[in-house]
Amino acid sequence: MSADSWPKVGASFGVVAAVLLILTVVFGPTDSPPGFNDTAAEVSAYVQEHHGELQAVVALSFAALTAFLWFLGSVFFRLRAVESSARLSATALAGGIALAVGGVMGTAAEGAAVYHVGVLGPDVVLAVWDVSLFGYLFFLVGFAVLAGATGVLALRAGALPSLLGGYSLLAGIYAFVVGLVASFSETGAFSPSDGALGFLSFLVFIVWLLAMGVTLVREPRVAGGATQVS
Repeated sequence: MSADSWPKVGASFGVVAAVLLILTVVFGPTDSPPGFNDTAAEVSAYVQEHHGELQAVVALSFAALTAFLWFLGSVFFRLRAVESSARLSATALAGGIALAVGGVMGTAAEGAAVYHVGVLGPDVVLAVWDVSLFGYLFFLVGFAVLAGATGVLALRAGALPSLLGGYSLLAGIYAFVVGLVASFSETGAFSPSDGALGFLSFLVFIVWLLAMGVTLVREPRVAGGATQVS
């Protein structure tokens, strides 16, 4: 087994995480999720109607988070190689952990609403569902930091191809802007419940995972042209 075999295995989990997240869309509810302007009864009815599909989303999200955290180690390994002191690479790692915490918070709250919708009152289901939405909203904080730090190191030191570095930086900026505006948006395109721009940020994250995963599998170590920065 070559020295690059295990790094490639770790990197491949980025692709696995992306595929699992795509499956949450495929097997999840096709109806738009309830928004902040929907009543407790409407939210409870939505959860009951899509009970099985939401259970599948929770299970797939659990698996995706596991794969992502494994992949995060490969991202840190790649970024750390171009720094004499782990500053931006540690920042990227912290962002990835914050992303995972937001994902865990959102998935756990959604699971609680789904698994206990039959015994919880509509008001409680509504409160737990809102917690899940804000968990997914604050996952954008982690993604903004992770992608932003990755993009800076890629462009500054050649840790990754410049095209991927540029995409990472733009993705981080986009995630930050959408998350910040969504914090004030109960309805509309920025709404964390059913806003189109929020869903687009989820797709941007999936593309980032796929691009990073494929890049690190093909080239698990920093290319010779990279320069170490302090």
